Amino acid sequence: MTKYECEIIKDLLPLYADGVVSRATLEMVERHLTECASCRQLLNESTQPVFAKSPAAKNSPITGIDKAWGRLRQVAAVFMACIIISASTIAWASYQAGRNMALRDPSFQQANDMDLFTEVNQTQKLGPYTITVDKILLDSARTTVFYSVDPQLEVDSNIHINLSDDKGVHYDPRGGRGIQGKYFVYDLEPVNLDAQKLALSFNDGATPGETQFVIPVDPTLVAQNTREIYPNLKKTIESVELALDRAVLGLSESTIFFRVRWPQDNTSIAGVGIGQDSPMYTVMGPNGPTSVESRGSSTPPAPMIKEYGAFLPGHWADLIDETNGRRIKLNETRTQTDPVTGGITGTFHFEPADPSARELKLTSPPLYLYRFPDQEQTMEFNCPRQGEQALNGVFSYENVTYSLEKAVIEDKQLVFYFSFEGTGDKPPHYYRPEFRIKDQDLEFWHGHIRMEWLEQNQLKISFPMPENDRVTLQLRSVGERMPKVDFELDAAR
Repeated sequence: MTKYECEIIKDLLPLYADGVVSRATLEMVERHLTECASCRQLLNESTQPVFAKSPAAKNSPITGIDKAWGRLRQVAAVFMACIIISASTIAWASYQAGRNMALRDPSFQQANDMDLFTEVNQTQKLGPYTITVDKILLDSARTTVFYSVDPQLEVDSNIHINLSDDKGVHYDPRGGRGIQGKYFVYDLEPVNLDAQKLALSFNDGATPGETQFVIPVDPTLVAQNTREIYPNLKKTIESVELALDRAVLGLSESTIFFRVRWPQDNTSIAGVGIGQDSPMYTVMGPNGPTSVESRGSSTPPAPMIKEYGAFLPGHWADLIDETNGRRIKLNETRTQTDPVTGGITGTFHFEPADPSARELKLTSPPLYLYRFPDQEQTMEFNCPRQGEQALNGVFSYENVTYSLEKAVIEDKQLVFYFSFEGTGDKPPHYYRPEFRIKDQDLEFWHGHIRMEWLEQNQLKISFPMPENDRVTLQLRSVGERMPKVDFELDAAR
């Protein structure tokens, strides 16, 4: 494996992530990913919201280009796979992709056709950088800022963004994406309708102070073309209630707000997982909640969803436009624990629905109800610092057993290999174990980074590398998959 090969793969990753490469290119990329930890990490970062949890997150390639552009990129992919595109050609393609991101992303096609972008076209200096804000979109589902940075950001450089209005309201960041560290799209919470001016601030963390753009706005222009419905629908699955409270059908995004509740007095329940996410729960103390958690997860690229692996089919929300007979793509799921009820609140973020859509059907992702084992199950061992170490541990929950076979150091992570045994007709994927580890003499537990099925009964779980040699592994809970449920949404109201 050479550095030159890695550079080619990195250029192919955005195409691979969109599922628009040829079979030969797909096989080449996946073969490289099995051997290269750096490119695997870059792919993982490219499928996560750049600024979802912290404005200091890494930049990721833009995705979601329309079909016509996808065909062009397929041609580019084949040429790059054959290594006949020159560096200058790749740079030119990146430049062309960056300067018209808004127009090429189908999420913004409706707003572009209706000329509802707020043109800014302002440039200011921020230390060594020149920041140019091209335009913003004040959608009722989100606020989106389109900007560029010159010179381009290095891999370990970040620019923080803050947004507030003339009424003193601050808007939380939701995520962002960029291409080649130069052209960026940044999402924040939707702006209130009474806002007349926005203060958009940039800071690189190294330059004293910040650069601020003051932008006159009128959010009502886009709001007039937005549908907002309150379905007030609820479904109960075993002891878990899933409710849809609100749907905002914006010009650039369709956002559906949901709640998950379960009996908090049932001490056997360890939490609920949304799809393949690990369980979420609120730790309640005598004076209220002692912990609140927020998460954001992007839908993985189609080539990564397989029968075996880290991303199994059928674990994401699905939205069907029944009026026009088309599926609406899910981009992201955001969840957080509710300190009031102890449950979960969240949002599904889909591509925009067609304005003609009158009937929508939402199919929920499967929920996993996690329960504690009858007794605490832990195992202590000395963590290997390289290679692998054979282990012999058994963790059981009701009629299923996870037998620990070995611990291996892979890509600077501690990886456990288990074999699965169960009775009855339920497949291994029906269950999701929640293992966690902690260093000796420390109280903080670490959840897994990645869980993947290697084959029918073989499970691989990766954790961050412990600091100490003595480590405790615990089976905290096991989740059982509950059936998906459908909701019919009347979008004509």
